[in-house]
Amino acid sequence: MYTIKQAARLTGISESSLRAWERRYGVVAPRRSGSGYRLYDPADLETLSRMQRLVAGGWSTAEAARAARAASATPSAEGQGATADHLRDAEAVACREDFLRSAALMDAAGTEDSLDRGWSLGSFEHVVDSWLFPTLRALGDRWARGEVDVAGEHAASHAVHRRLSAAFEAAGSRSRGLPVVVGLPPGSRHELGALAFATALRRRGLDVLYLGADVPVGSWQEAVRRHAARAAVLSVVMPEDRPPAATVAERLRADHPELLLAAGGTSADDLDGGVRTLAADIGPAAEELDGLLHGERAG
Repeated sequence: MYTIKQAARLTGISESSLRAWERRYGVVAPRRSGSGYRLYDPADLETLSRMQRLVAGGWSTAEAARAARAASATPSAEGQGATADHLRDAEAVACREDFLRSAALMDAAGTEDSLDRGWSLGSFEHVVDSWLFPTLRALGDRWARGEVDVAGEHAASHAVHRRLSAAFEAAGSRSRGLPVVVGLPPGSRHELGALAFATALRRRGLDVLYLGADVPVGSWQEAVRRHAARAAVLSVVMPEDRPPAATVAERLRADHPELLLAAGGTSADDLDGGVRTLAADIGPAAEELDGLLHGERAG
């Protein structure tokens, strides 16, 4: 059992907040010693720490208290699943805020710590679709509002690039399937989405040649030829990327009429030349392309 002073030291919550949270929200009900002093058990400390993380992640104190109490109870299987989802969502919010705060402060250690925690929220595809890219969009919004300096935005983005590159390399041992080329058209440099997509394809067992950013038309032609690619996927992020992407697709279609051409990204809709527009999210887009390739092979 722990006194209130010990509980404050172990959780990082002030004694006054511990008393207020107990009195106003009933988040825990510590026992009392014979002299009337509060005594906290390990479960109490876990509940309090959980509430503190939720508050830090942007929850109201009352909402955080309800969620923390629910997690410490023993609900039905259905209720337990809902509570677990609720807490994972809260942890995702907390990780996002920590990442954005670290970017604003140019705190490299804080950025890496928030990425560690964010990466633990689920599978690669779940993390990039539900946490990483929403977080990067929020980073861009804060940069546009002047809340994050361009140096902080670049440092944080490069940290993400390193993580995605490591994930791409780690997935390489699975690459035994059909050959695919992924990259960006000439002049386009926003490559995090393309790299995440290439990684998701590798995780599905496809043999991915990732070209990166700003790839000249002739280099696309050479890569498809040398890799004997069955599909080429262009990442079209900005409206100005569309004309060069269309040129790449036109040249590749002329060279390889049988090649499956696809595009992903926020500006990928309705490219000419029979280019297939993939789903917006990384996981579904990788699944879609994999299905198209294997359906094509089966046909």
